[in-house]
Amino acid sequence: MRRALGALLVLSLAAVAGPIAAFAPASSQFPPSIFPAPVPSTDGPIFSSCPNPSGLERFAAASAPLARRVAAGYGHVSLAVDMTHSDPSFWPTLRRYWRRAAQGKWLRGIKVVRAVQRGGPSMVWSRVVRHYCGRRLVADSLSVFVSYRRLENCDRCDGVYELFIDRRGVPLVYMVH
Repeated sequence: MRRALGALLVLSLAAVAGPIAAFAPASSQFPPSIFPAPVPSTDGPIFSSCPNPSGLERFAAASAPLARRVAAGYGHVSLAVDMTHSDPSFWPTLRRYWRRAAQGKWLRGIKVVRAVQRGGPSMVWSRVVRHYCGRRLVADSLSVFVSYRRLENCDRCDGVYELFIDRRGVPLVYMVH
C-alpha cells in the first residue's frame, strides 16, 4: 500500500511539474504497469474504449479511502492532475471536459463525497459498464457519488458518479456521469 501511495504522489507531482503535451502512456509519469493502453469496447456512444484488465484488483478496504479523496478533488485542479487519477480509457473524455471548461474547473461546486458503493450488479451504471466493458469491470469497480448543491449549468443535477478501478493499489477514474 505504501508503495502504491508513493507512486501516486510521484505521479501527481510529476503531472503538476511538466507540460501536458509531454505526457504519454509509456512515459515515466505514466508507467504502463499503472496506465496500460485501453482495450476496445463494444460499439456505442458511452465508451470509446475500456480500461485494460491488466493489473486490476477488487477494491480493498485500504484503496477505497484514497478513491474518496481523489473523487472529492477531481476536476478541481488541472487536467494534468486529473490524468494522473484517471485510466487512459477516460483521457479523451477528460480532455474534452477540460476544454469545455475554459473558464476554470469543470466540476465546480462538487466538494462532498456522499456515497461509496462497491462494484456489482446493483452498482449505479453497472448495466452500461457491463454492456460496453464486461462483467469483470463491474465487479472490480467502485462508485463514488460526490455533490455540493448542484452543478453549474445543470439545474436538475445535484452531483456526479465517479467510477473507479483499482490497478495495483492505485484508484483510477474511468467514468464520470
